[in-house]
Amino acid sequence: MHCREEETSVFWIETDQELAEAVESWDDCVGLDTEFIRTDTFYPIPGLYQVASGTQVFLLDPLTIEEWQPFNAYLTDPRKVKVMHACQEDLELIKHHLGVNPVNIFDTQFANAFVGEDFSLSYGNLVRKLVDVDLQKQETRSNWLQRPLSEEQMIYAADDVIYLVPMYEALRSALDDSGRLTWFSEDMAVRGHYVEPDPSAYFAQVKRAWQLSQRELARLKALCRWRENAARHFDMPRNRIVWDDHLISLACEKQVGQSTLQDLLPKAVVRKYGAALLDAHSNGSEAEVPLPLDKPLTAGQNARVKALRTVATEQAQRLGFATELLARRKDVEACMRAYLKDASLSGHYRGWRQPILGAQFLQILSS
Repeated sequence: MHCREEETSVFWIETDQELAEAVESWDDCVGLDTEFIRTDTFYPIPGLYQVASGTQVFLLDPLTIEEWQPFNAYLTDPRKVKVMHACQEDLELIKHHLGVNPVNIFDTQFANAFVGEDFSLSYGNLVRKLVDVDLQKQETRSNWLQRPLSEEQMIYAADDVIYLVPMYEALRSALDDSGRLTWFSEDMAVRGHYVEPDPSAYFAQVKRAWQLSQRELARLKALCRWRENAARHFDMPRNRIVWDDHLISLACEKQVGQSTLQDLLPKAVVRKYGAALLDAHSNGSEAEVPLPLDKPLTAGQNARVKALRTVATEQAQRLGFATELLARRKDVEACMRAYLKDASLSGHYRGWRQPILGAQFLQILSS
């Protein structure tokens, strides 16, 4: 292991009983991470769960453990703090594999953004900054489903969690001192809760979808919903089933038969999914039409977005935290659109951001 003040003990946990006993021994605040593979599947495949409690690291084997209830109970206990770094993909894995949403999560990467100027500092860089340890990052792309894991993998897996609680203590104290703990907690309540995307909503993020008529949009929505459900059912990446561009082409056709499919789509797609695509197209032709999608902003609106971002960036720099907390383009654009709809700020700019930016934003938006 790397040099630490106290020697770390690493435990390989591969049976239900070992898991139950391990959970019993954990502190009220632990470091938590996951390793997974996601190359040919829609969902991530769990390869390892890592938990650090004090100077002990527990490596939980998802290939052999069957009874996860004690772990789930710990994850969902609001009295226990789960310290993670860049938690969002891990939360998706936990939700899909274990069926739970962990609570009381503290994300060290996100917390650091409130007390420093980096929005997405890597784990290794944050460890260097807060704990003054240099980590060897080598195993990110390794095969976490192989058994036994190599010694390098075991060291990497332990290093990935052993510093989380010390970093939590440093960051929590910095958040307290700066008076920003409530700001962080408010955002973390949203960020720390994974919600599986609604298959019916995917169509809205397809490029060029905003150019379609409402009937074409209804067809695109039905086609995308079918593909989202198929991707989940077959556990395949969506573009391995059929590409967005192909779905747009189909949605723009009023009538679709076998010959249209053969003109527009690769042979393998027609052979496997032709009947289902015809069904989805026909459902979209009869379904209620969705509301039109937002069109790109005009030159004047983009100028206001630029002015909003300038003001937000200045405030973040004045306060000494990551500009992305106030000035990300997609957040500012969403605020512009919210104002166009009902002359108010978007949800993102209410809460703790409102006293910092609200008045200036409304002044620019109404100009």
